[in-house]
Amino acid sequence: MDYERCLACGGRLMEDELTGEIVCSRCGAVAGILPHRGPEWRAYGDGDRVRRERAGAPLTPLIHDLGLSTRSPADHGLRGRAESRLVSMLSEIYRLSTSMGLPRVVAETGALLLRRLRSRLADFGREADLLPAALLHLAIRVHGIPIGAKDLAEISGLDPASVRRLSMRLAGILGVKALESVEACIAKLVGALELPGTVEEHANRICKSAIRAGLSQGRGRRALVAAAVYLAAKRLGYKVPQKRVAGLAKVGLTTLRRRLEEIIRLSAEASP
Repeated sequence: MDYERCLACGGRLMEDELTGEIVCSRCGAVAGILPHRGPEWRAYGDGDRVRRERAGAPLTPLIHDLGLSTRSPADHGLRGRAESRLVSMLSEIYRLSTSMGLPRVVAETGALLLRRLRSRLADFGREADLLPAALLHLAIRVHGIPIGAKDLAEISGLDPASVRRLSMRLAGILGVKALESVEACIAKLVGALELPGTVEEHANRICKSAIRAGLSQGRGRRALVAAAVYLAAKRLGYKVPQKRVAGLAKVGLTTLRRRLEEIIRLSAEASP
């Protein structure tokens, strides 16, 4: 059979993968059946599909072996003390990040930092219990998310000052240059504008919501901070000129107004 042209009308044949047929694009006549290209099994749910697929899940630093191993009952007895500790810490990083609603990339950054420390875990002694929270805190700073050690402490039950100190020490050990936190940027701008702490707290909440909604992706943080501070001051009844806020934040007035529109639109969408 000629699979280029329809024998009935001469129209061009095309493959319909949805129906598994070769059909004529002109008259719709079925000219043949496509060979089966799918798996030789059926899946009746996501879990069933994952168990049957041969390619496996994508690699992730959140799994101790990056997700390369296959399941085997004997594997559990082969796991050594060092590997068990690594698994436990990776699990804690993931638990803390999900409890705080952090983007997955932040947890993966924390996991990668932990892997760089793998050969030195025994050096931390009693501070080993602080490592997951401290590494996640460092990852949060790397990504510039406005969440501090106090927020981590509420979830982990650890002392925020201890988590912060270890995070700073780990940055030096690993050679990581963390971005100045958004919280620090907001505090500086609020101080320069001589506004009260209530504006700083409200601006932090606005900025946190905007970042979680993705408004910081591919954009500079200074304009977002400036917009959050201006909007917080306005909502709390403090009159601050946009031009002054933009000047102190070192951003363009047009950019500031664009970020303001985005945040206000986000707030409107979130309202019932």
